[in-house]
Amino acid sequence: MPLNVKSEVHSAILETLRRMGGKALEQNLLDELRARGLELMPEMLRQALLKLEIHDKVRVMSLDAERKLIELIEG
Repeated sequence: MPLNVKSEVHSAILETLRRMGGKALEQNLLDELRARGLELMPEMLRQALLKLEIHDKVRVMSLDAERKLIELIEG
């Protein structure tokens, strides 16, 4: 994925999380991004979330083997 596309994906994730109240289940976030026209595969979302987590923008918590909670931690 080109750098500017990655940047757009990261921005879209952060903005969508803000609109969702700062927290969302991974699947709900993926569904909301798709509803807004951003077609991401789950692997692509996880890759972007990992990058955002490294940069202290989000926190990803495993609720169980399949469900993850994404929490916005930047202002």
